Amino acid sequence: MKSSYRTQRKKGKRAETALKKTGVPSNKAAQRPADEADGAPSEPVGPLLQLCLDREELLELLQQSLDRFAIEIGRRVALGLLEDEVQERCGPRHQWGQADRQATRHGRQAGYVCVGGQKIAIERPRVRSSDGSGEVTLARYAQLQRPEALPQAFLRRMVRGVSTRNYESVIDLASEGFGVKKSSVSRGFVQASAHSLKAWSSRSLAGTRYVAIFLDGVDYAGDTLLVAVGVTDQGYKHVLGLRHGGTENAQVVTSLLEELIERGLDASGPTLFVLDGAKALVAGVKRLFGQQAVIQRCQIHKRRNVQAHLPERHHAELDRRLTEAYGQGSFSKARAGLENTVRWLHRIRPDAAASLEEGLAETLTVIRLGVPKTLRRTLASTNVIESALGVTRTVTARVKRWRDGDMRRRWCSAGLMHAEEKFNRVKGHRQIPQLLDALDATQLDNKRKAG
Repeated sequence: MKSSYRTQRKKGKRAETALKKTGVPSNKAAQRPADEADGAPSEPVGPLLQLCLDREELLELLQQSLDRFAIEIGRRVALGLLEDEVQERCGPRHQWGQADRQATRHGRQAGYVCVGGQKIAIERPRVRSSDGSGEVTLARYAQLQRPEALPQAFLRRMVRGVSTRNYESVIDLASEGFGVKKSSVSRGFVQASAHSLKAWSSRSLAGTRYVAIFLDGVDYAGDTLLVAVGVTDQGYKHVLGLRHGGTENAQVVTSLLEELIERGLDASGPTLFVLDGAKALVAGVKRLFGQQAVIQRCQIHKRRNVQAHLPERHHAELDRRLTEAYGQGSFSKARAGLENTVRWLHRIRPDAAASLEEGLAETLTVIRLGVPKTLRRTLASTNVIESALGVTRTVTARVKRWRDGDMRRRWCSAGLMHAEEKFNRVKGHRQIPQLLDALDATQLDNKRKAG
């Protein structure tokens, strides 16, 4: 028994070392074929290493993520408070000749505020006296720099939903934490979040090559929002835009895509569009991007749609068949597997068969293009968008009364901006050149057919 125990400990230490150095378990690192080092993926060999986390560790990891989001909310509230005081002292922007104006805006300067016991860097506004006596000190800036301003306890209460049953209670918490009147915090938060949304939604997209764009209509606070996320040729993910409305609404889809093009999105080269499968979304992409659009329908959405037509007793068999087909490296084999599944479904539920048959080939686009397996997993579904909204949904889960669509949009955009800051490069980003070659080949093939 002792010998067995020592052997297991040695294996565990080797696995940990390999995982830290290579990002793959030791049994995979040792048995990985040589061609995988050149970007060609291979099937896992041998048993996979299973990493176990106890409940406390999982809760701690989740809490760290939620705390970071709450700190971002606090930072935005602080910026709104400062802008609110500047407005009180200087009046509205671009309204000159006011005799009672006591101060004028004088640019910005690097500074900080204290949120959750941390010094958070900001660009603070500066104000100068109208009579030339020098710079005016912003009273709220001094308040926001107090070490005890908006302590961690307030952030955790917000995150855990103890006092976030409605929008007003979030404002009360921020007011109590910063020591500023509730009315000022309310105006400040709305102003700061609206300003951030405007700046975020108008960012230029020119000069960046996006090889893939994910579009999905997601449920958020009982409403539907259309979200676009792009992947650059270097493998970085950027949130591109947001629209209120579902993917079945052709006008909403067209409006979002037209805005992206106006902001500089390159529509002249081939681009992979990963879509949730809605017909209006597919039609909108093809109408604006034409033959440059290469469509990949989300495999997870397709799986859910087919399951919705089937009794639960058939779900396990459907999952097995679809997993086997989508896991193929050959387009012909994958298509044959799905067509066999269609025939099986015709015998038990014709509606389910029709659902799978609709757009069947477009669920296999990444296989047809020969995208390596690691990158293919990322590009086969719209999970990138769902993951980005995870923290935001958790934070706002207990909000009971949403005032309007703009409030939903502000909170959703704040969550997406926060998620974007934490985005990692997509898995398999070193394989993107192969994707680009495949997209270029598709474009040439389309030109030959058109000619």
